[in-house]
Formats: sequence, structure tokens, C-alpha cells
Amino acid sequence: MVMLKMIGKAVLVVLLGLVIYWGARVWEARDVSAWRIAAINTEAEVELDTIPERRIDALLAVEDPTFWTNKGIDLETPGAGVTTLSQGLGKRVYFDHYKPGFAKFELMLMTRFGMHATVTRHDILKAFLNVAYMGRDAAGPVIGFHEAARRWYGKELMMLSMDEFLGLVAMVVAPAELDPVAHADANADRVARIKRLLAHQCAPEGLMDVRLEGCRA
Repeated sequence: MVMLKMIGKAVLVVLLGLVIYWGARVWEARDVSAWRIAAINTEAEVELDTIPERRIDALLAVEDPTFWTNKGIDLETPGAGVTTLSQGLGKRVYFDHYKPGFAKFELMLMTRFGMHATVTRHDILKAFLNVAYMGRDAAGPVIGFHEAARRWYGKELMMLSMDEFLGLVAMVVAPAELDPVAHADANADRVARIKRLLAHQCAPEGLMDVRLEGCRA
């Protein structure tokens, strides 16, 4: 009985410590989100008004279908997975080296109560497009859609065809496995799945179907 009480007290201490730590991280997120994202957007190469709305809609349909209405968390929409576009940005804004685990819950809290409390969705989307990790080539990491267009297709972002733009969208879920050069067949297959999704010819097989298995040929 004494042992159970000691264990119970220890658990409470740990939980209290986590609550205090996560509370501090949320407070930090509220403090830094606006200026860190503003700093990204000040240096941005990608401006939203230079990307056709149809292409933005395609990106969101694949990566974060409820982006315009969620607050950084969506655990219901088929194909959305457990990482929203805002959380993808949060990994870059709040962490030096993000690793899943407890950090995932931390990321969700910071995105929900920090980023979405202080930054507009327009600015979140713009920042994501500019700092998304888009794999690496012989020259090193590829960061942002503008640089990805140059490095993977040898073109400016505005000059990409719709299929080439979808080739970049296809990479987001797994950049190391889906680049259009070293993994051209895998990238093309995912683009085909995305096109079927956008044409409403298929649907993801539940929340975690980020690979769009429900849209295979």
C-alpha cells in the first residue's frame, strides 16, 4: 500500500512537471511564432499571389484538407495523417532537431495555442512553402518550393507545369523517397494518385492513408 502511494506521488510529480514544461513551451510559442514566421516571410522567394489558386488547392487537398478551418490539429480527415501543414512548419520554427515522441504532443500544443493564436493562415502557408524540406541532391538539402523547382526540374516555380508542381507536392510526405530524379517512378506513381484524388475518382483509406493507397490504379 505504501509502495502504491509512493508510485502515485511519483506519477503526479512527473505529470505536474510535464504540464509546467508544456505550458512554458506554449508560452514561448505565443512569444516567438509571429516574429519568426514574419522573418521567414520577409526573406521569402515564394509569394502566394504568384501561385495559381488551383495549385494551392491541390497542395492543401493532399497535405492538409482542412487547413483553412482547423487550428493546427486534424485527427479526423481521411488522408490527413497526424501532421498538419502548420505542424510541418512548426517543426522548423520551434525545434532545432525535431524527433517524434513526446515532442509530437509538444508540437501540437505549440501549433494550436501559439502559432494559430498569433499568425494568420495566409502567413503560415507562405512560410511553409518557403521552408518546407524538399529532400536533398548532390549539392545538399533542398529547402522550399522555389528552390525545389530549380533543383529538381531546372525551372523557376512559376514555370512548372501542373504535373511538375504536383511532383513537388508528391514529395512532401517523404522527400528522401519521392524526389522526381532519383525516384522518378515512385514520384510519378504518387502524382497519378494525387490526380485521381483531385478528380474525385478515389478517396483515402482512413486518416493514416497519407500514401493514398486508396487511389492506386
